[in-house]
Amino acid sequence: MSHSPVSHAKRAIKQAVMEPVRDGLVGPMYGAIARVRTRDPYVALTFDDGPHPRWTPAVLEVLAKHGALATFFLVGEAVKGHPEVVERTVSAGHAIGSHTLSHPSLPKLPPGELAREIADGHGTLGSFAGPLFRPPYGHYGLKVAKVAKRLGLTSVLWNMHADDWLRQSPDDLVRKLDAAVRPGAIVLLHDALATHDDKGLPDRNDLLAALDAMLAKYAG
Repeated sequence: MSHSPVSHAKRAIKQAVMEPVRDGLVGPMYGAIARVRTRDPYVALTFDDGPHPRWTPAVLEVLAKHGALATFFLVGEAVKGHPEVVERTVSAGHAIGSHTLSHPSLPKLPPGELAREIADGHGTLGSFAGPLFRPPYGHYGLKVAKVAKRLGLTSVLWNMHADDWLRQSPDDLVRKLDAAVRPGAIVLLHDALATHDDKGLPDRNDLLAALDAMLAKYAG
């Protein structure tokens, strides 16, 4: 069945505006961290959906160039395929957290499947596992919060991003990254995109260039 332009517009508004607002309000209510309270000039850079054999090492190189550290939220299925990238990330001093096993929208799952996604995804980190967890898409709520708490995990959301999952010019990315840099911000970025296969994966070179420019301005 086809959908009208109006229904497409309503769905786009829901995904782009309403869901992020809802998740941003609900997350802290259920114990998730969405920002750091500080007046000091510190920003938390976070990268989702890796590890990726090409793009994660490239991000690590840019971060190392500027002496910057970040947190990587890893998808379990990718961890199984690229354990050497996980080891390299940890060896470089970065923090890691889990991002479920296969990157579904957790609130849409039955309780048992939801719990397995979180537990199995975190289990793939093995000896590198810490307490950090991020729900895919930032989709959060009481069901997710209860499972994360039972597993001893701290849920981390974000309050700034650069739309880096969309195709856009390097100048736009630099502008959005610059706007995201404010004291206590948790910035969402992606070293991979779990919703794309390798053939459809948007090129990360523009993000790398924007990240390099931003860190040259603020880091050190």
